Amino acid sequence: MKRKRAFIATLSLAMATTAMIAFASTSTTPEKVTPESSEIESPITHPPIEDHLESTTSDDKPNPIGDTAKGGAVVSKYFTVNAGYGHLKLSLENKSRHPVRVSLTHKSTNKLYFAREIDGSSSLTWTNFEEGFEQGMRSGEYILQWSGAGYKVNGEFTGKMGSSVSDVIK
Repeated sequence: MKRKRAFIATLSLAMATTAMIAFASTSTTPEKVTPESSEIESPITHPPIEDHLESTTSDDKPNPIGDTAKGGAVVSKYFTVNAGYGHLKLSLENKSRHPVRVSLTHKSTNKLYFAREIDGSSSLTWTNFEEGFEQGMRSGEYILQWSGAGYKVNGEFTGKMGSSVSDVIK
């Protein structure tokens, strides 16, 4: 009988704690999101993790890059650059009528590779070797973050990695 009471007391305490945490956390819907500023902050200060692209390739080949960036006012996508494949060409398309801010950050070092605005219904092509990273990019996980400044993001991206510049400009 004492075990049953102890179990019920513990269960009640856990439920109360869960309810308090849920009540204390702030939650917003994408329609109610307002940007804190027009300047982009370090994109991984507090990134919302909405989708994670899993790599199923081995480390001796470049990983495929490409997905849609769609949903809330901020959408983060992830991809991995394997060692030896640090040359990258990204094609980004904003399918929304509103401008979006897109940034690329190396996850473990917080190194920002770019932060650019793409006008509504426009596209951008970014290559590491034309943007000051002639030696290539670090291997590891990257965050491609899309911010619609209060509007829902609607975009697509594809990428091509290679061990040399000639691999990605073909």
